[in-house]
Amino acid sequence: MREALYVNGACVHADNLEAWSADKTGIAAELGLFLAEWYAPAPTILLQTSGSTGTPKQMQASKEAMRASARMTCEYFGLTPDKTALLCLPLRYIAGKMMVVRALVSGCKLILAEPSSTPLAGLSETIDFAPLVPMQVASTLKAAEGAEQLSRVRHILLGGGFVDTSLTRALQCLPSQVYASYGMTETLSHIALRHVNGIQRSEWYTPLTGVMVELTNASTLAITAPHVGALRLATNDLAEIAPDGRFRILGRRDSVINSGGVKIQAEEVEQALSAVTGLTLLVLPAPHSELGECVALLWEGDTEAEAALQTAIATLPPYHRPRIVRHVPQIPRTDTGKLNRKAAQSAQQW
Repeated sequence: MREALYVNGACVHADNLEAWSADKTGIAAELGLFLAEWYAPAPTILLQTSGSTGTPKQMQASKEAMRASARMTCEYFGLTPDKTALLCLPLRYIAGKMMVVRALVSGCKLILAEPSSTPLAGLSETIDFAPLVPMQVASTLKAAEGAEQLSRVRHILLGGGFVDTSLTRALQCLPSQVYASYGMTETLSHIALRHVNGIQRSEWYTPLTGVMVELTNASTLAITAPHVGALRLATNDLAEIAPDGRFRILGRRDSVINSGGVKIQAEEVEQALSAVTGLTLLVLPAPHSELGECVALLWEGDTEAEAALQTAIATLPPYHRPRIVRHVPQIPRTDTGKLNRKAAQSAQQW
């Protein structure tokens, strides 16, 4: 039986795809292009990696491996033909593509919403499963009736960016079950999950069934997930692994700042300051004549928060305290709303 997709009340399959796609725009048009590639005879799909395991590159992904990844997610979240799932992520990235594949293999009903900072704004129905990026959730919570809109989603899957302390706190009031995912293009979406709210809230990720993790000699995470073709895939994420196999991410290996011989993890400083101030901020290395490198800080938001920020900075260990603090209108972001460390560094004249 050929795979069919149930989207916005229509049944789309290989035989009627051209007619269905004819008048589509926006994300529906993107969906039509992806389905044309999916229904084509070729056994693989061309993907663009994000650079999580090195330099961004193109790769061919097996459609069968994508189905295997989708089946694991569908089983975990109970996606079946009587359930609904939201697609509000661009289809040029793996997260959007995999949401379509999940709907194809499970038969769940797919609801389309244009990718935006508040994709739930025009929806009134209850949704069983919605993958969102942290920026979308944070923006929705700030909007009128945003908490009510998110509460209509039974399971929220956060991916594509760091879930900061202030957002974690805000999510505790939601009845929805919120999860953070760990994965990348090379693993065809997530290979581990953690609870963000509720009594099971944790900073530790639990690998999905069949996934194994270990540390490399550089203390970075390596992933073995045979169902998606990942065999000891080395990442740039510094990690800690618990005896029970769970793991937590400490930061990126390439975001370590060596200041006078003291190695400082940028994400550690960001989390400490964000937890106290609730500000959106980014820690970067800056050249220093004596230390080689020092900690620099970019932050955005109301300038009245500067006093609280300086108070928080004073509580940090001496070498962790930013020696350069700059208020900026907006920190550069990727297309998915993630803070873009490389672009931010390139834009600075230290």
